[in-house]
Amino acid sequence: MNGVSKISIVEDVALVTFHKVPNDPKLLSTIFTGLANVKVNLDMISQTAPQGHYIDISFTLLANQLVEVLGLVNKFCETHADFKPMVSNGNCKIQLYGEEMREMYGVAAAAITAVADANAELTLISTGEVEISLLVPQACCNEAVGALEKAFQVKAD
Repeated sequence: MNGVSKISIVEDVALVTFHKVPNDPKLLSTIFTGLANVKVNLDMISQTAPQGHYIDISFTLLANQLVEVLGLVNKFCETHADFKPMVSNGNCKIQLYGEEMREMYGVAAAAITAVADANAELTLISTGEVEISLLVPQACCNEAVGALEKAFQVKAD
């Protein structure tokens, strides 16, 4: 029992990060409502702990929805000059799933170690009770997946 029963891969994933966003839930609501209104399906939403009055917020989406998002990013930057957007295309999301994760420690450590041992770059990590999602550049995807398959003895879908 190693905590992972399934590995899946999503290719052509884009990462959007807003740096230096005022720590204001109403502003976050405006951002995410705007994205929902243009029917963008977000994943791997991650917010940093506040640094002063600011946060960084990141999320992933399928690259084919990036045009809609870039239009909104430009609108937000027009009204919030402090926003520092960063967009990274050409990523792959590797999802590790396992019901055992709920009560098992060390699964994330093993996953990160496997990716590190494969010399693959980790761009973003998010977790849930039974899932770990790892975003890596597409160029590193095969090496990272191979290392994870070996570490957890599970073939990727």
